[in-house]
Amino acid sequence: MLRLLLLGLLLVGLATGVRQQWLQIHWDRLLNDLGAGALGDDEPFDFNQWLIGDPESPSGSD
Repeated sequence: MLRLLLLGLLLVGLATGVRQQWLQIHWDRLLNDLGAGALGDDEPFDFNQWLIGDPESPSGSD
């Protein structure tokens, strides 16, 4: 039970830190380290486009 409480407090602390900008996540560096990023340094990473997809492309169901 104590482990779940500590895990919950850790997650709340991380979420608060990101929201209050105490912690900054550099998505391009993270994805490059994971091997998923193939972007140049001059091209910013659009996380929403990566997550949702290209709105111009046709969907699978018409």
